[in-house]
Amino acid sequence: MRVDAVVSGAVVAALVASPFGRVSGAHLNPAVTVVLWAARVVPGRDVPFYVLAQMAGSVLGTAAGWVLSGPSLAHQDVNYALLSVRHSTPDVWIMLGEAIATGVLLAVVVRLARDPGLADVTPMTVGALLTALIALTANVTGGSLNPARQFGSWLLSGGDGLLRPYVVGPLIAAVVVGVTASAVPVPTDGERTRL
Repeated sequence: MRVDAVVSGAVVAALVASPFGRVSGAHLNPAVTVVLWAARVVPGRDVPFYVLAQMAGSVLGTAAGWVLSGPSLAHQDVNYALLSVRHSTPDVWIMLGEAIATGVLLAVVVRLARDPGLADVTPMTVGALLTALIALTANVTGGSLNPARQFGSWLLSGGDGLLRPYVVGPLIAAVVVGVTASAVPVPTDGERTRL
């Protein structure tokens, strides 16, 4: 198992389970915010603030890494933790891989968000799924599944590397999953108990 996948999943599970996560929804991913808006779980007026905070957090987190580690973060082998694939995978395949994996994650997030009865299993479910998806996609796409993940690294590296597939793929998935979910009625309390 990839250590980075396990760490990412554990951190996300802890954040979702934390008091901060319970109040804010623990949106650290613009694709999650967009899917919840498209599925009519989050009001549209909140979306720009979430996305701005997520992108700013990406930049500030990368900058904090640079402050704490100094020049080693900028070294060509690390390059501000910018995701890249070792082989020459075409951008369109990276975008498609990111879209599919993010779509799976978002479908589960929407299902969990629409049923308050699943709140107790949400952190572990999302963390475990994220771990599996990162491990499965790491060699093909780099395993981002979050437009904010690549943004700070890309910006601080001076635009040295791919950004578009890591932003466009997850956001396409967010819109498709969210619009699909908004067309499916939310089950009533009586219907939930039969599921």
